[in-house]
Amino acid sequence: MSEDTLISSLYPPPPPYVKFFTSENLDKLQQLRDANPGQPDTSLSIPQEESHLEFLIPPTQPTGETYRSFGSLWNFADKIPKLEDQGIPQLYRDVALQGGEDSQFKIDELKKLLKSLLLNFLEVTGVMGIAPHEFSTKLEHIRTLLINIHHLLNEYRPHQSRESLILLLENQIETKKNEITEIEKTCKEVEDKVKALVEQYVDGKTPKETDDQEAANDETRLTEEPVGDGRVTETA
Repeated sequence: MSEDTLISSLYPPPPPYVKFFTSENLDKLQQLRDANPGQPDTSLSIPQEESHLEFLIPPTQPTGETYRSFGSLWNFADKIPKLEDQGIPQLYRDVALQGGEDSQFKIDELKKLLKSLLLNFLEVTGVMGIAPHEFSTKLEHIRTLLINIHHLLNEYRPHQSRESLILLLENQIETKKNEITEIEKTCKEVEDKVKALVEQYVDGKTPKETDDQEAANDETRLTEEPVGDGRVTETA
């Protein structure tokens, strides 16, 4: 396979009606709208010779609660379908706390389901040793438990997303604080360098005199710090 063929097969070609989306056709469609004010686009009287303008009109929004895409049925509302709607019994309790902060409740229910799953697994091993022909019932129980666990984990996703976002923002804040600290440290170093150069070349002080002056200032500042009851220690 040549390189040109490989590159051209990465994405499907655009639909054929894309060639009708031109500035000229958009102007013609706008003229039809101006000639029929208040009339929806789907009801515009488009001449036969300008039938290609129909491709420029957006389709109407589908009605109903579901739509089909790629052979699967999807809900317009972004919500997790209930187990009862799929013919599967729900083994955990529902809760509707104010603000949706029910993550701890879901954790407790998951622990209960996991304990039930472990118990049913032990029962399967016992049934296989006593009455192997009855293991299918316990396997169905295990299947129901696993589906409930999977469904409950999907309901826990919003809380996981919030916590991940909070962690990401906290890391960004910590990074910004460290960057600010480094910037302030660099600014202080540059300020000290500039001050030393000014004292050396403008004020005529030698580097040794500058260092002695800084040491004296540091010593004075340390002796003037409050100690004990807050009184300032005076130097002799």
